Amino acid sequence: MLIRRVSISVFLIDVCLAAASCNRTTVAERAAPFVAAGGEAQIRVALAQDDPALAAFGVVRFNDLPDISNVAAVRLFGIGGGDQAMNGLRVYLGFVSVHDERGFLLGDFYDYRVIAASPGRIDLEVDEDVMDDAGQISQHTRRVIVSWTELEQEPSPNPDFPSTVTMTPAQ
Repeated sequence: MLIRRVSISVFLIDVCLAAASCNRTTVAERAAPFVAAGGEAQIRVALAQDDPALAAFGVVRFNDLPDISNVAAVRLFGIGGGDQAMNGLRVYLGFVSVHDERGFLLGDFYDYRVIAASPGRIDLEVDEDVMDDAGQISQHTRRVIVSWTELEQEPSPNPDFPSTVTMTPAQ
């Protein structure tokens, strides 16, 4: 029985490769040649479990939104995880300066797209999975306006970030 399953699997792979006009080259055959070592190797050790860089490993979406804040860099980013059956992309809005940062959780979505951005405002289109009373999951797309108010201030490495952001349903 195992031989028949393997034969069927090999046949299906061959059919898929032929249909996709793929050639059956190995990684070694299509890879560029390796470079030769030119010095002494340096050993690297794993990051400590409390290293802040580990948080970046979960980022699967990132949008740097230049010129929409007078006090900080503005970034949207999505961290993958959570419930993979529904949504699973936790989307954050971050304000970052030289010495400080502030972040806001916007929601748990399936995906998002930036429609428009201007100082103090980002228009988003979000896809999200929604479960009805019968337990059926369906995907909906909606638009939201993310807005904030910045205080008038002189440029500073330690600005006063917005204390809140507002999410308003849009048409």
